[in-house]
Amino acid sequence: MAVQHLPPPIEIATETKRGVIDGLKKVIEVLQSNGVIGTDVSYQSVIHDPEVLFSFIQAYRANSAMADSIVVAKEGGPVVDDDTPLVCGVSLAQVQQLLVKTCARYFFEQETKGEVGTVTKTVTKTRFFIFKKTEQVESKVGGSFNEAKVRELARFMAFDWQLPLLPAYAQLSAALLMELGEDIINLQTAEAIEDFCQFDQATVRKVKGLVGADFGQVLSVAPAAIGGISTWSKDLYEHYRKVLGEKAWEFFARDKSFFMVCAALDKPLIKIYGDVLCYIHSSNLEELQRLNIDKADVLIGAMRLAFADRLPQILSRPAFSRDILRKLVESLLHLTQEKAQLAVSAQLTCKAIAPQVLEWLAKQPPLEA
Repeated sequence: MAVQHLPPPIEIATETKRGVIDGLKKVIEVLQSNGVIGTDVSYQSVIHDPEVLFSFIQAYRANSAMADSIVVAKEGGPVVDDDTPLVCGVSLAQVQQLLVKTCARYFFEQETKGEVGTVTKTVTKTRFFIFKKTEQVESKVGGSFNEAKVRELARFMAFDWQLPLLPAYAQLSAALLMELGEDIINLQTAEAIEDFCQFDQATVRKVKGLVGADFGQVLSVAPAAIGGISTWSKDLYEHYRKVLGEKAWEFFARDKSFFMVCAALDKPLIKIYGDVLCYIHSSNLEELQRLNIDKADVLIGAMRLAFADRLPQILSRPAFSRDILRKLVESLLHLTQEKAQLAVSAQLTCKAIAPQVLEWLAKQPPLEA
């Protein structure tokens, strides 16, 4: 997923806002009269119900021509894109931002509202400075919403794709919101938000310091990578990032136990393994570590050539180390040829066993998720 950026903040004058509301109501009527949306859709339901607003936006986009007489460009004529200024002074993108923010704020207010309850207290009252009376007094508590959290969340709501994610966004703690800031918009799925929520504020802050400008990309591609990044020094993080490029987040999202095996790799070996580190099972990596750097290089290169795009499926299976890889490693262990000759030998061997390996792969049970 691409890194997202918020549109510039907007300040809409009261008169302009009235015009936007009036136009919205007219568009609702037009879509209803053409049978595009249900007759139960109202202005209030659009600004208060995320599902209704999301459906309305999609319906308008698919049938915008029906409202060409209402939604008119400032220079006259139909609107060509979401950033075209309208006669009311704002663009469709800004109208969407206003609607999404309004709807999100209402939703978050309901989600963060405390449950109304009743507490009973024992109170002693004095009458005429002499007589004392003790009685039970009931009072209601709760019912208010977390204004600070609602305000912070609503600041970053601007896109229609965020509407289905409002329940997930509401689960973010105040501490994590503080670290996220505008980067919250790079959490673009409920799964991504859930992955992010597993980390505490200190871990997120540490990773932000390590990755710098890459933080938005980490969130957009694989928030689970935060756990992996936090285990490495800045020097090693930067080396893995340089070697793996855009696949780095896939590597850092792996289980921490895998990184224990990677700890034995020095920088030249990391470069040789490359993106293999994104999918190789730890048992296969341990087997390959029996080889010196030159022999590991030629064997990995030979497997890339022989197994091509099936290599990730093969090396991700722990049984491969026992059933096949061990024999390949041992066939190279005691050879004393020059590296060029080793490469030829490894390529011939891997090419010869490729049919056997693919047959073996076809018989393997599905990997556990």
